[in-house]
Amino acid sequence: MVTYDCNCKGIAITEGIFGEIYAESAEDKIRYDDKLYYEDAKDKVLRLTPVKSYTMINKNRLEITVISWGATIVSLKCPDKFGHVADVVLGFDDLKNYTNPKTNPFIGCILGRCANRIRDGSMVIKDQTYQLTRNDFGKHHLHGGTKGFGRRLWESHIDSCSVVMTYLSEDGEEGYPGAVLSTVRFRLTPDNKLEIGIRATTTNPTVVNISHGSLFNLAGHDAGKKELMKHKISLNCDRWTFADYTDPIPTGGIRGVGGTVMDLRVPRLLESCIEKVPPGEGYDHNFCVTPNWHGGNAYVARAVHPKSGRVLEIYSNQPGVQFHTGGRLCSTPEVDSDNSPNREDEYEKRKATGKGDQVEQDEESEREEFISGKQGARYVKHCAFSIQPQNYPNAINYSHFPCSILRPGEIYCHDLSYKFGIQLANYMF
Repeated sequence: MVTYDCNCKGIAITEGIFGEIYAESAEDKIRYDDKLYYEDAKDKVLRLTPVKSYTMINKNRLEITVISWGATIVSLKCPDKFGHVADVVLGFDDLKNYTNPKTNPFIGCILGRCANRIRDGSMVIKDQTYQLTRNDFGKHHLHGGTKGFGRRLWESHIDSCSVVMTYLSEDGEEGYPGAVLSTVRFRLTPDNKLEIGIRATTTNPTVVNISHGSLFNLAGHDAGKKELMKHKISLNCDRWTFADYTDPIPTGGIRGVGGTVMDLRVPRLLESCIEKVPPGEGYDHNFCVTPNWHGGNAYVARAVHPKSGRVLEIYSNQPGVQFHTGGRLCSTPEVDSDNSPNREDEYEKRKATGKGDQVEQDEESEREEFISGKQGARYVKHCAFSIQPQNYPNAINYSHFPCSILRPGEIYCHDLSYKFGIQLANYMF
């Protein structure tokens, strides 16, 4: 374990090993008829490769740990108004759980090559149709597929006051055209901002839409649904991309939020609105960010937990933001790509589910579904929220949505900032 001090910024970065994983080298891959295959397991040479961890801490005791598996934030420790420090992001204790898609539904990782969903996993670029992996209950393409950016090992190193991670996505990976080289820079500042700078280039026209998938509970990662409902959320969004409650994919329509449960321009307690969102599963919707007049990063959202005083503000240069409150957290969307009838029926049943019996406290039922998280925590439905700035879902299939195609010679740029603070009193609410 090695610690680096950035004297100019007052930031210390400690490098360590989070675990080890068997990684396939480039020599293990073979191609037939322009398709990528792997040799039989008995013939493969699997190499044990370390997954690095980097812990950044500033003088205000804000401490953030990221690992090179999926460029994942595994811990974010933040003091409250009383000085008590708590970890406010969901995660796991070990690498085994992070690498298992059945236990880890994209928690805390980079989302890409295309964050969010693409209808039926199908897209057309330059009159050519591409079929992507359908890993969202066998129906849609979600977060880059079964082995998207969040489920890959990234190269990583410390660069001055930042942690830099890179990943080369090969041509044809998960069905996408073009090779894409992506870089993510994590930088903690003295004023409690975590800056995430995402860049990407490509060899052929392809879809690129990258975000980050941290799940927050400002009362503490293990505080559960009861404390999440006490959060006040506001979004700088006056429109949203309409989606029928039976399917999370936008229909192409863009509607104003005024007078609806989607209007979060004024801070609202989650307990006052979360069950009013059809069909009672809470928010999992894309909102259109109101841009600022001078360009650059815009204010996107603000979350406050009044009891602890913790405040999170989010800034980004992307046109949309996916806001969700963990209604599908305990579901496992990934299925095999065979799209068997049984799996299709399961998807239809999930779509048709209306309001279920809502428990008032996480402890009331031992039979309630949960994900086993770090330090023995049980992550249940509606125990955390995520605010993911990005392009609109399924933008590739709607010409009036912001363009999501990256072409050779262009640089994809997403600057995302999480700013943490403390509110001593409820003057604003």
